[in-house]
Amino acid sequence: MFCAKKGQIESGQLPPCEDSLMQHTLRANYQAAIWRRSLENLPDVPAPSAGHGWELDDGGSLKIRWMAGLPAPDVVLNLISCTCRRTCRPSDCSCILNGLKCTVVCKLQGCSNMVQDDAIPGSGCQGL
Repeated sequence: MFCAKKGQIESGQLPPCEDSLMQHTLRANYQAAIWRRSLENLPDVPAPSAGHGWELDDGGSLKIRWMAGLPAPDVVLNLISCTCRRTCRPSDCSCILNGLKCTVVCKLQGCSNMVQDDAIPGSGCQGL
């Protein structure tokens, strides 16, 4: 709340969730295990993608597994809104940056990232 601009909090200002902390802890523990075995001739090292905070992408390269679940409950995610004025761009739109569709609470209505009324889960809204 201390870093909030005009009383509004950006998603980047929130502390990491428990799941994100757990994934970071798994990666740090894996790295410590590698260092602990560093003086062994043939260390028995498990694969980093075997539950150690890493995963393989489609090309077979390792990438960080930031989270195993959702960043927040669906109810909270539906409250995220952007303040785009003319168009929603990936560099500026908080909805796009969080991997979400724009909703009716966003300032700009009718953008290309807008969710359809009948696609909002649990909203009970039907197209009129």
